[in-house]
Amino acid sequence: MGNYEKLEGSSLVRITDELPRKEHRNCSLRTLVCWSVLLSSLLCLCLGFISLGLLGLQTGEVHKVEQRLVCYYASDGTHNLSLLDVPGDLCTHINIGPATLDNATIVLPDTLKKVLQNDSRSFRAAHPQVHLLLWIGGADSGRQYAVMVANHAMRKVFLRSLREILRTYPSLDGIDLDWEFPSAYDRERMHLSQLLYEIRTEWRREKRTNDILSLAVAAPEGIAIYAYDIRELNLYADYVNLMSYDFHFYREDTPFTGLNAPLYARSQERSLMATFNINYTVQWWLKSGLEPQRLVVGLPTYGHSFTLVNPLNHRIGAPASGYGKCGQLGFTTLTETCECASKFFKPNLSYDAESCSPYLSALQEWISYENQKSIACKANYVKSLNLGGVMVFSLNSDDLRNSCSFMPNLEYSEKPVFPLAQAIKDILRESL
Repeated sequence: MGNYEKLEGSSLVRITDELPRKEHRNCSLRTLVCWSVLLSSLLCLCLGFISLGLLGLQTGEVHKVEQRLVCYYASDGTHNLSLLDVPGDLCTHINIGPATLDNATIVLPDTLKKVLQNDSRSFRAAHPQVHLLLWIGGADSGRQYAVMVANHAMRKVFLRSLREILRTYPSLDGIDLDWEFPSAYDRERMHLSQLLYEIRTEWRREKRTNDILSLAVAAPEGIAIYAYDIRELNLYADYVNLMSYDFHFYREDTPFTGLNAPLYARSQERSLMATFNINYTVQWWLKSGLEPQRLVVGLPTYGHSFTLVNPLNHRIGAPASGYGKCGQLGFTTLTETCECASKFFKPNLSYDAESCSPYLSALQEWISYENQKSIACKANYVKSLNLGGVMVFSLNSDDLRNSCSFMPNLEYSEKPVFPLAQAIKDILRESL
């Protein structure tokens, strides 16, 4: 009995000593199995993502998204264009305006009020997929914007005004700030960033997180480098509308002809002149850090007219003595350009392939304008870079009466047509 107890005791000791070692081995084995399964799963997941990525590369569909077509619409009755005459499948976004600023308060002209009260509601009901934004500012807005952003109290006045307008006109999906332009002085660049932050903060409070905040921004490097904190634009703006036009128009300090919106610099252009084109400014904005999907490239539907000093010298860069007779103060809609050209006997129609830009001359008249070929060239450029889209300025200055016969198969209609905007739309939408 005693020997048995001794044996049992010694066996018990061995068993109890052995259990921890077995448990440890089993636990280690289970851990090893678990890690193996986990690593295998992660490896399969990574291989899956890589395969999808390679498939996307092969099909050319990596990060390919539908690009915006942002259209500016002037509500002041310019050329008798009604918002309701704009096709619902033409633009993805329409900026309606312009509203102005007075002591930091948003002011709506009577014509704009009527559009927002009536036309925008009808348009929204018929075309709910199109985003309607209030366009605030414009070419003469610089001083009023500077006053508004100068301190927190004035910005609060603006925010209260904005809140009231968005509540009054529920058809609006957001705003487009058109400040031309913030300067390097008086901390305007910093104050603009503060304004954007405060708008976003206010919208979160108001539960308007889906509202769109866009800006019209300067294209030339010499302005943009001082006017904008691009990191802040990435944080707060849904996208920016690059005003990549008006590179050349008649001024007393530049008394020569030039192209309104050249895609590339011409081979003979050097130094500063070689920066005044769409490609240079787009690349500058991208290199400066703006996210590509936020960059919407502006294309004009209007042209600029000049009066030649010598009718025999009608090349690009020819001396000019002033605005042309076509249009108003050198600004010509596409309809005005074609109707004006038709009054001359055999006007010279030229196309600069380097810059994708047409121009015409007749006697002393010289006009830089856009046609379907040039606008398609520029829209294809934007599409090839997979940028945020194209902005059109403006619907009002397109060839509403088809005076250029860009749409030859179109039967006579009292409805306006938009050949340039339509050409851009067709390119952005194809193969999507």
